[in-house]
Amino acid sequence: MIVEKIFAYLEGGEKTAKEDALRVAMERLTKSLTNQFSSAARTRDPGTLKLYPSEAGKCERQIEYKALGIPGEPMLADVQFKLAMGDLIELALLYVIAHVPGLAVSDNNMIRDIVIGGRAWRGATDGIHRHDDGKRRNLEVKSASGIGFKMTRQKGVDDNFGYLTQASAYCRQLLADRVIDPPGETIFLYIDRDSMKLWETIVPYDAGLADAADQKFIRVINAVGAHKILPRPYTLERGNVLPLNCRYCSHKFTYWTEPRQVVMFENNQPVYREPPTVRLDMIMDKNKPSWVVRGGIQ
Repeated sequence: MIVEKIFAYLEGGEKTAKEDALRVAMERLTKSLTNQFSSAARTRDPGTLKLYPSEAGKCERQIEYKALGIPGEPMLADVQFKLAMGDLIELALLYVIAHVPGLAVSDNNMIRDIVIGGRAWRGATDGIHRHDDGKRRNLEVKSASGIGFKMTRQKGVDDNFGYLTQASAYCRQLLADRVIDPPGETIFLYIDRDSMKLWETIVPYDAGLADAADQKFIRVINAVGAHKILPRPYTLERGNVLPLNCRYCSHKFTYWTEPRQVVMFENNQPVYREPPTVRLDMIMDKNKPSWVVRGGIQ
């Protein structure tokens, strides 16, 4: 549907640069680099409630922490570069897509209002794909590590990081705005950051996931208004090991430490306001970092 046309274009004859596609790419490049390497871009004003549609599938307690402007664990240099390179790879792929003959993708990185939890929030969709038969679908471009790419190809797109919930929340809005056609589908276009291989799959709109995103945002809005912290939505794995969603969360120390406190960092080490009775310790599991909760969980 998409991958074959991309390869045919790249391995074909002469290519020219489109000025409008180049302009969009440069605007997105500027925004991406600013977001990844600017502390100010990562900090929200706690006085103004601001949620993002891209958070629809994420942990509601993490969403609340960010909305309140609570700082998270500083990212290591290699993680910052990895995230930035993922953005650049996705940007390059969307730039190429804009040049492929016979590949109709519009609304590249379009900013639009997306209603979640009864309120409109500003978000960006990667694009809208119009198939040869005229059917329009939401397009999501994702980059993944070699291992992540392989697992996604084998098992399909999952909701571990909220991709399916986000896509369904977007699809609901796009259907309401008549931007895509019923019943509402998303094309996930994946690129392997290691091998640069491409893979695509179509995922249907799930009204249940969109409704769950509504309820999540409502809980966050109400909790912020009541000055209360939401309960933990995840439980520990065997051996008190953090679940997958928590391992990659920059707020995991504040999330799990007791007594409850905002954990700050100096030289990438946690600094506690009160001596913790429950804390996180990092361990290595199959050459990968993991975290274990030490102490009694209330």
